[in-house]
Amino acid sequence: LKESGLRGRGGAGFPFAMKLQACAEAPVDQKYIVCNADEGDPGAFSDRYLLEQQPHLVLGGMLAAGLACSARHGFIYIRAEYPEAIGLMEAAITRYQALADRANQGFRFHIVRGAGAYICGEETALLNSIEGLRPEVRVRPPYPAQEGLFGKPTLLSNVETFAAIPWILRQGGAAFAAVGNGKSTGTKLVSLDHSFNRPGVYEVDMGLPLDDLIQRLAGGFRHPVKG
Repeated sequence: LKESGLRGRGGAGFPFAMKLQACAEAPVDQKYIVCNADEGDPGAFSDRYLLEQQPHLVLGGMLAAGLACSARHGFIYIRAEYPEAIGLMEAAITRYQALADRANQGFRFHIVRGAGAYICGEETALLNSIEGLRPEVRVRPPYPAQEGLFGKPTLLSNVETFAAIPWILRQGGAAFAAVGNGKSTGTKLVSLDHSFNRPGVYEVDMGLPLDDLIQRLAGGFRHPVKG
């Protein structure tokens, strides 16, 4: 994961391996993995696509992170406005949990339904919400990797970040780092709505010119837009 250069896909772009290492080195027995699936940005639906269409990637990434830092519980915080995603993730967890149990990995998944507050997209407010507290942003430091959920070291990242991990583990960090642009390695999912001629979720290399995305892939805008 260090070699891959994977950065958090939630917006901040923090190096994922640094979070993972900090959580792994924390001298505490109880640790947690948290997936931020509170996709509240207007027009965004790439996380929803992964949750509904490729949940095994998300669960696999969380499980791998849990094994790497000796965490035994993974929480997936999904906004309540995504009932289909919640149902499909619950079904995927049932299947995945049986495989994990047979492998004696002892990792348990939990789904937490969000209450629709936009602030819960911020990681520390999300942790407060899982704990049943008012979803307010916490003062940092300490950071979640040192003192997160229930005061324990917590690795928190978003849906797309976790979904990238299985590919990296199969193909290697160098293969992931070979895609993208400079320190922005790998690919990124982009949500294009009905304003484009070819709407949908696009996986593009990091660094792709915006004009290529809009004109070549999405076929341009359906109606004229302001310059």
